[in-house]
Order: sequence, then C-alpha cells, then structure tokens
Amino acid sequence: MTFEAQAAAICEHAEIAFDTAPALPLRAPANDLMPADPEAGWATANPEKAMLFLFVTPRDCTAVDELLAL
Repeated sequence: MTFEAQAAAICEHAEIAFDTAPALPLRAPANDLMPADPEAGWATANPEKAMLFLFVTPRDCTAVDELLAL
C-alpha cells in the first residue's frame, strides 16, 4: 500500500478543513525600527558584516550589488 492510498483512506473518514492564510508581503514596510541602508562602498570594504546585515535585515539595496560584484 502506498502513502497516497493510506492518506486517501484516512481522509475518507476524517473531516479536514484548511484555512488559507493571507499572502505575506515580500518586503517589510520601512519604518523607524529598521536600520538605514549602508553607505556606498561599505559592503565592498566589509563583506562579512554586509552578509550579516543582509541576513538580519533582508532587502534590495546597494550592498547586494556590491557583494555580487566581488
């Protein structure tokens, strides 16, 4: 018996309801709690810190372009 057959047999006897969650925005809105984008050239001089910055506050900024250019 395959997994699909077992799942179909279980679902046949159980009432299953799913709520669809609303889609989350791809970007968080900018506010006072988010740090400002780093200045130009900072990511090239500090690639490790720039990777940590982008891990903690993921966003599309010049630091991404600088790291991709390395």
